[in-house]
Amino acid sequence: MKVKTMMLGILQTNVYVVYDEQSKDAVVIDPAGDENRIIRFIEEKNLQLMGILVTHGHFDHIGAVDAIRDRFGVAVFTTEIEGKNMADPNENLSLRLMRNAVTVENDEVIHDKDTLEFGELEFECIVVPGHSPESVCYYNEENNILLCGDTLFAGSIGRTDFFDGPGNSLIENIKDKLMCLPEETKVYPGHGFQTTIGYERKSNIYMC
Repeated sequence: MKVKTMMLGILQTNVYVVYDEQSKDAVVIDPAGDENRIIRFIEEKNLQLMGILVTHGHFDHIGAVDAIRDRFGVAVFTTEIEGKNMADPNENLSLRLMRNAVTVENDEVIHDKDTLEFGELEFECIVVPGHSPESVCYYNEENNILLCGDTLFAGSIGRTDFFDGPGNSLIENIKDKLMCLPEETKVYPGHGFQTTIGYERKSNIYMC
């Protein structure tokens, strides 16, 4: 399994194309913007795009969803609440922060602990509320890869002031659902640098 990282969109979101080198099966995670760069990479590698996975519905993670969906004819996957947020320019923060309405429709609703299979690619869905109501991380156990959106960052965690959850429990949810993963798990966040679960257990101030 290979992971191509591209920093795209107005907030330099990490867009990931995850693919199998032999079968060419691929998914794109959080296509934030600059759709031509994403499309060019997929086509230059002769990849077979099989789905668009969204970690959460904020505008800076969904800007190129429609263009990618239209080009390749694939479905968009996210949780129910995040799907509703994508379609609401108030909830996806596009009006609040950019004063420009962004609306994107979801195709497939996923749930905590669901397994998604795209040819040779497989992901477990881990719902970790806190940065947004129903943020989801995508975990591939075989390759020790976690694509976590804005839930966990290298040395930090996602903002919690966008979503008024119960006490905001993001830290507790990360500890319960992500810190239990193997320490060698490679963490691919929505912004910033790659890290590992083991490193975050030891050094992330919010996990100590």
